[in-house]
Amino acid sequence: MTGSPFKFLGALVFIVLAYTATAQAANPQDFVQNMGDKAFASLSEEGLSQDQRTERFRGLLNEAFDLPRIARFTLGRYWRTATDEEKTEFITLFEKFVIQAYSSRFQDMSGQKLNVINAREVSASQVLVLSEIEIPGKAPVKINWRVRSKDDAHKIVDVLVQGISMSVTQRDEFAAVIRKTGGKVDGLIKALRRKTGSN
Repeated sequence: MTGSPFKFLGALVFIVLAYTATAQAANPQDFVQNMGDKAFASLSEEGLSQDQRTERFRGLLNEAFDLPRIARFTLGRYWRTATDEEKTEFITLFEKFVIQAYSSRFQDMSGQKLNVINAREVSASQVLVLSEIEIPGKAPVKINWRVRSKDDAHKIVDVLVQGISMSVTQRDEFAAVIRKTGGKVDGLIKALRRKTGSN
């Protein structure tokens, strides 16, 4: 259930997750840059068990990302046909899916650096923060962060890697699973239960 652009996501998510104290940054650019700087500075930490890493990832993911909003988007048009029970379970399973898929992928980012380049308003409440990751010996990776702001608090609602939206990619993959399982949201929920060991 993971497309090739997602090989970047586990590491990239940690960039904006490592220090939630900056969630009240003055603007979305500062929000992304400040957390990026602190995250890279902390990557040399050793001795963290996988369970500790997973729990840290879970807490920070919920702090920095608007997971319910992202989950609704990835379900696409099927959100309207899902029952209330299916919606609730899907959001829970979506969080588990993201944590399971990416919690172990942000361990080795030594020598890398996040540079915020610019930002542009995409709506009254959302800004696209343009940045790139410097990787020693390789071309920079362009990363854009869609940040939604409300009451001076910021939340990530999408990540674009080299122009490819992670949310759109996941929505397409989920839609393919639903089509293959009879066109019902229940088919995707069953697949996510198996994937996350939630049966």
